[in-house]
Amino acid sequence: MTTVRILVEIGLSGQPVHEDVPAVQEGAQWRLTASPGLAMGAAAGDLLRVGPDGSFDVTERGGNIAVHVSAPASARGELNRLRADVEMLGGNCDGVGWTRNRTSSLSVFTLPLAAGFAHIEAAMNRYVSAVPAGEWYYVNVYDPTDDTRPLNWWLD
Repeated sequence: MTTVRILVEIGLSGQPVHEDVPAVQEGAQWRLTASPGLAMGAAAGDLLRVGPDGSFDVTERGGNIAVHVSAPASARGELNRLRADVEMLGGNCDGVGWTRNRTSSLSVFTLPLAAGFAHIEAAMNRYVSAVPAGEWYYVNVYDPTDDTRPLNWWLD
């Protein structure tokens, strides 16, 4: 598997935090084959121009919505139901990461834009209703520097 190293953020120490994301090189750019688990602003299918420091620009959107979902360890059954809902919408789970003490997880889901925001949000909200300690958020819908300003790439 090929990966591309992208910048997540500059950490509290002042050092960069990077993430290796599955991707295929296309010329001087990278096509993500999975959505990032830490970096915000991109999803599977997007084409990225990546700088020497790992900073990136999305040069072409792949038509997918990425969603991060947090869960306590006790919510495995509900996460499985969410995974089934996501698959019914044409999406998939790109990966699951656990805290060191395995008390909580972060799942990365990729769904096609064609599934529609209303259906995506309904599935995620059903999950949060069943798992009040769980949370979900869009990875590539809002400006990573602003969290309230939609990127609106899907309107192009």
